[in-house]
Amino acid sequence: MTIDEIKDEIEQLFSPGPDAGDIARRGLRQPRLMNKHGLNLSYLETHDWEGSSGHKHTRLHDSEEIDTLTRNSDMPERLMFSALQLLADSIMTYADSKKREGEIRYYPPIILTFWSGFESFVRYASELLIVTVPNVPPPVRLFLREIENTVDASGKIGTRTKHQSVLDRYSVFLASAYGLKVDRGSRFWQGLVEAKALRDSYTHVNMKRPRAITTGDVLEFIERTLLGLIWPSASMGRTIMLQQYFLYDIWAGLRELAKEYRERPFFLDWHLKEPSLFHCNFDGVNEDLYPSVRSDRYLDIFSERVEAYKGRQQSNDKG
Repeated sequence: MTIDEIKDEIEQLFSPGPDAGDIARRGLRQPRLMNKHGLNLSYLETHDWEGSSGHKHTRLHDSEEIDTLTRNSDMPERLMFSALQLLADSIMTYADSKKREGEIRYYPPIILTFWSGFESFVRYASELLIVTVPNVPPPVRLFLREIENTVDASGKIGTRTKHQSVLDRYSVFLASAYGLKVDRGSRFWQGLVEAKALRDSYTHVNMKRPRAITTGDVLEFIERTLLGLIWPSASMGRTIMLQQYFLYDIWAGLRELAKEYRERPFFLDWHLKEPSLFHCNFDGVNEDLYPSVRSDRYLDIFSERVEAYKGRQQSNDKG
């Protein structure tokens, strides 16, 4: 395909037309969900689609709390759409590249942005649950909001932030909102665990373990994250995030257009056989091990290397 043809295909994926009902049932357009992942999406076959004004789960509100949540409610999907658009940009950029690798550019930002969409959804849905369901136990409310009660030595009661893993909060949310107990050994949950691990590798980079990332890694990460939403939805016959199938539909289309490419740190494949220069401006550097290029020790080492090089050249000339 030419770049213009790829661009047209991508435009159709992101702007498919005005039929919102069709968009809501897009999971049915992706046999991969049924054939590869074994999901039952029969609940999407009805025209009574979730998100429509007449659906039984569409509710009326006159609440400041819901109003505030509503004004922020599209952040999860917008972050995910942004990540998919960045993936589309990478596909167009790399389409005609003869060398199928290059420096880090698109892939880590795609990972970080898409996962932030997932985390945003967990926060939004948890807050909506707390606001709308009065019998959510207080400890669960605090857990979902990442808050804990405190008491100081004088007996004063307060609160403080207590970080909870997003996957722990998600499983508690599913149990509290839908009565769905997560099987943490299932391949779908383990897929979410692996997706989070990839995301964590870029939010908390292990500088002693340089790594590359491929198109396949990114595509797998996105699918695993979306399946974390789609799998419980299929199990319950209730769509957890309204745009999840539309997102999956875009992902599936991009998957067909993508060619394998590898992004890596510039020096990843460098394996230096001789001493080399590097920048380090700390106080107290060990000058014996890491001499400055302006030090006498460096000049001595440099002179030794020059003489050794001349010796090798003379031996080669004689040979």
